[in-house]
Amino acid sequence: MTPLRSLLWAKGRVAVHTLASVQRESKLKVAFVSLSAAAMLVGIFQLSRLGFGLFETFGAELLAGGRLSLGDLVMARLLSMLALTVFVLLTFSNVLIAYATLYRAREMPFLVQSPISVTSLFLGRFVECVSFSSWASAFLGAPVMLAYGLESGAPPLFYAALAAFYVPFVVIPAAVGSIVAMAMVRLLVQLEHRATAFGGAGVGLLVALFSIFRGRVDAPDLSDPTALQGVLEVLGRTQSPFLPSQWLAGGVLAAATGDASEALFQFLLLASTALLLLWLATLAADAWLHRGFSALLAADERRQGGTGVGILGRLEGFLRPVPEPTRSLIVKDLRLFWREPVQWSQFLLLFGVMALYLANLGRTPPASLDAATWQAWGTLLNLSACMLILASLTTRFVYPLISLEGRRFWILGLAPVTRRQVLRQKFWLSVTTTAVFTLGLALLSAWRLGLGPLPFTLSLASVAATTLALSGLAVGLGALYPNFEEDNPSRVVSGLGGTLCFLLSLLYILLVTAALAVVLLWHDVEAHLGGEALPWVVAAVGCWIAVLTAVTGAVPLRLGLRHLERVEV
Repeated sequence: MTPLRSLLWAKGRVAVHTLASVQRESKLKVAFVSLSAAAMLVGIFQLSRLGFGLFETFGAELLAGGRLSLGDLVMARLLSMLALTVFVLLTFSNVLIAYATLYRAREMPFLVQSPISVTSLFLGRFVECVSFSSWASAFLGAPVMLAYGLESGAPPLFYAALAAFYVPFVVIPAAVGSIVAMAMVRLLVQLEHRATAFGGAGVGLLVALFSIFRGRVDAPDLSDPTALQGVLEVLGRTQSPFLPSQWLAGGVLAAATGDASEALFQFLLLASTALLLLWLATLAADAWLHRGFSALLAADERRQGGTGVGILGRLEGFLRPVPEPTRSLIVKDLRLFWREPVQWSQFLLLFGVMALYLANLGRTPPASLDAATWQAWGTLLNLSACMLILASLTTRFVYPLISLEGRRFWILGLAPVTRRQVLRQKFWLSVTTTAVFTLGLALLSAWRLGLGPLPFTLSLASVAATTLALSGLAVGLGALYPNFEEDNPSRVVSGLGGTLCFLLSLLYILLVTAALAVVLLWHDVEAHLGGEALPWVVAAVGCWIAVLTAVTGAVPLRLGLRHLERVEV
């Protein structure tokens, strides 16, 4: 067995044992996660099929029954835009995943010292990068493409092409991300304040993107047939013969029409580019991987021997009003977060998306909608976006906090701090840090939309309640299902407990949004309940959100504390 096959065999055995360990999980948790995932897939499929059907119906009306359907005009451009978006996101995520997999994984010090060639070591870790970064896009994109194939009557070649095109398509951003990650480590690891340099560069990039895209996206009035040309022009900007996303879109659509020769040509373009970039990545690994890994270890040793200067060194001074031992626990968590570039890099990317979202949020409604309807739906969708961002924050950064204590959790048992205090500190740390961003986002978006007193109050109150509920949910489930054997937060989140946390967060957001819709869309509900019922409806919605928040936040915290007090590490 070759070294590369040995690495892949070992990873396969780990995956098999991980799946087998599901049998030891709570049957209720496994059933809930499985049914929720299945319901999500079915829901995405049905909504996509309904959307494609309405798309064709709308196109027939817009084009006055012409021989050419709207799908023929727009689908190629729409798929190119979707593929380009996925490609860019995969490239960014692969930079972070490659850094964590090639430099921060627990087994890397042993693999680097083993008698394995650099090429075999890199390729073995590269397979893990590809699988870890691409499974989510495959999971969410499969029902959408399946719905398109069934709605358009695509031949069997289309479904075979989906699987064939996807593999080289995800290899390309993984290879690019690996090269970028290795180059950044090799070049920037010697910087004394590299974390500050990374952070400053990220903030500068976000400011530049905010300035470039500010006010550039306007909602088209699709009731006007002449607006179709503008839509096609905007979507056409994502099409280029030099983009892998265009090769994917062109090949898949060619397979949908039965054009096997065109589909094969586009596939060969993708496959040859993927092989070329993978070869370049192996050359970069030969030149940079070992040297970068050694330099990073040396930099970590110098940092551990430092005196704690800079912002991190002054944290205790900033938090002096906070009593001990809570202050020391907060400083420890913030230090661990700041010292891990994978963590705060994802944080910057998330808020970069938020900045672009705010830059394109406007008050002017399309000509086909009145101002009241536009503001009501805009407020509702804006609140949903804020809550979904909060769910991403708590699941990604708060849920792993207990697990990241790791095998050193027993040290807290020797310290003058109870496990109840530890759990309470994690909860309030989550509330205070996430509230700064989510409430700020709610305030800015409410100002951009020009909300009145009632929707403004509802927006802030619902976001504040969601902050409390989702923080309690993430901390509680993190204590109820800890994984002290794993030091990679991404792997902690990708387990059943992290999936359960995100699904329950989505359920809470759905229930809160449905209640808010009754008030925010009152001009549609008033005819059924009467105008004088508004105060009672507002009070009922407030009580519903309060009770739902209390249950969602308090019950997981209580269950997590009970489990944490019994667990032995």
